[in-house]
Amino acid sequence: MKKLFLVCLLCVSTFAAATEVRSIRTSNDFVEIGSSKDSVYQKLGKPNSVNHYVLKDRAGWSHAATDLSYKVDNENYIVTIVNGSVYKIEWVR
Repeated sequence: MKKLFLVCLLCVSTFAAATEVRSIRTSNDFVEIGSSKDSVYQKLGKPNSVNHYVLKDRAGWSHAATDLSYKVDNENYIVTIVNGSVYKIEWVR
């Protein structure tokens, strides 16, 4: 019974996970890691929500980060901006 519960818990946690992707395709262009913040706003428009926080890199340095949430073709994406450019893109299932 405990094993069944553990398997169910593991399955549920993977369904809610985000997957890191390299780019988002728009109607006539795409946004990729390294694109500027202005380019993201120009190609994807105003985000659904914005979240500001502090992100620590592998060396332990703190950086101001901004998460921009978008819905593109009924898919949810979170674009993380650090130092004015795209640091990470997550596809949220």
